[in-house]
Amino acid sequence: MTHVRFDKEMTGILKGVAILFMMLLHCYPNNYDVAIDFTYDLHGYQRVFRICVGIFVFLIGYGYSFSKTKDFRYSVQHIKKLLIPYWIILFIFTFPVCYKAVLNEDKLILLYNLVGIDSHYNWYSWFVYFFIFTMIEMPFLSRYIDKKPVSNSIIVVIGVTLLSILWHEVPRIMSMLFGIQVPPIAESKPMLALFYCLSFTPGVILGYLFAHNSYFERINIERWPRLGTVLSCVLIIITTLVLHYVTENAHNPFQLDFFYAPLMIGAIVVLFSKFELKHCRKVLVKLGELSVYMWFFHALFYTKVVRWFYQPAITIFKDINLVVLWTILITFISSWLLKTIVDRITLALTKSNGR
Repeated sequence: MTHVRFDKEMTGILKGVAILFMMLLHCYPNNYDVAIDFTYDLHGYQRVFRICVGIFVFLIGYGYSFSKTKDFRYSVQHIKKLLIPYWIILFIFTFPVCYKAVLNEDKLILLYNLVGIDSHYNWYSWFVYFFIFTMIEMPFLSRYIDKKPVSNSIIVVIGVTLLSILWHEVPRIMSMLFGIQVPPIAESKPMLALFYCLSFTPGVILGYLFAHNSYFERINIERWPRLGTVLSCVLIIITTLVLHYVTENAHNPFQLDFFYAPLMIGAIVVLFSKFELKHCRKVLVKLGELSVYMWFFHALFYTKVVRWFYQPAITIFKDINLVVLWTILITFISSWLLKTIVDRITLALTKSNGR
């Protein structure tokens, strides 16, 4: 192979890495209702794995670039593909366990939960509203970017960044200019959701640009020495994680994963383009295939309203490292079963409607 390959399999590998990072990020904090031994945990360093968000955000834009139509029909189809696993987790695994709370809940809050704006019933549901927002905006933004890919991408990135800052400061602006008191956006879930959507949009645009201009595929690795390639990729991955950790708490209105995610992704795609890594590749591709199901399923063990029911299944061990490994395994197997069942039902319905 002479150049880097970034195909569907490579996307699966990246999603697999990202979901593993996410599991490590979420499983190590002390969100357990029973005593767990944290003597040999990651001591807070699991925060470096928050780069998984930047990877997933980048991949949304990257994948969207390959859409032939880039219209709302495409967007609706992909929104449905995301909502199916999310709603399965909600309606089959979450609501029956906390049905009393659901019945007594404000209907608006319940509606927010159905699209991820409120995370009361799934702590990691923010991706739902962000994905919906992205699928709505990309038919417009992609057409604009396609006219002048680099310059128009820069304009969009600068524009949405300034808009996110302006949106964040709306309460202060209203108070200073008009004397109108508006609650901080952190106190309004829809306003906060829109702020996050705007903040993450530059990462989507960057992914779209990289795919549109085939930046990764231009990397010629034919003459790269094998040892040098491994050392370089590992060094980039470690450096990126260190930088992410050091700058994580910096008060920066711009998402720095805009820079870190492409570095991490580039190192991974070069590594898997240069080497076969057959067994590792197979596992990561499968994890990537199940990543959406795993994302929402593992939340059952930590979401407060239902973890009393599900968490005992993972706390059969007392050492945190064993708990984490067991949680990943249970989540993986459960997601595999769920996706298999859903895919078969979907296929049967498709054939039935096609008759």
